[in-house]
Amino acid sequence: MFFHFRQNNSGGSFATDPDAGISVNVIVEADDADHANRRARKLGLYFDGVGDCRCCGPRWSEQWDDKDGDRVPSIYGDPIQDHDFEPDKWIYDGPEAYVHFADGLVQAYGLPRKALA
Repeated sequence: MFFHFRQNNSGGSFATDPDAGISVNVIVEADDADHANRRARKLGLYFDGVGDCRCCGPRWSEQWDDKDGDRVPSIYGDPIQDHDFEPDKWIYDGPEAYVHFADGLVQAYGLPRKALA
């Protein structure tokens, strides 16, 4: 199963780490919701909200239900390959999503388009 973690724009910005495979959307392959949360923490996601903006809320939220997992990597239930990533909508210098497969493979999606000269 694949579990989608969507980053909240806490404090008016997104935290990204291309080396860790963290962007606005992080999708983790896991056996269940609890396993997805453990894998996400190892990647660098956190669920305590410490240091996040008080008015905007925590940056990340845990998975609560195994039913929230999808059979394929998805964003809000839509397969990621069908997701319409709008260029330069959220992240200007890297992908908008990373999928972390169980075998260790990390795949980036929503790469920014280069301006034509």
